[in-house]
Amino acid sequence: MRICVRTERDSAGKEVPCGFQLGEKQLRVVTIVRRWHENSQRHFEVQVEDGRRFVLRFDADPCKWDLAAVFRAATK
Repeated sequence: MRICVRTERDSAGKEVPCGFQLGEKQLRVVTIVRRWHENSQRHFEVQVEDGRRFVLRFDADPCKWDLAAVFRAATK
């Protein structure tokens, strides 16, 4: 699913997601849980304020972001 992602530069100067729009909601990334590369794609597993986790995928060619996976918040 294609999505709109806001980015910022990390301490190494690389662009990383800091928020994204999901439907009508703007979600703020509070933590990047992990990141990895596959071919020309960069993947970011992120956590938002309500505890849910998402995998955001950036494809450099063409320049686009996709929602690759959704995980519900951990139960207490």
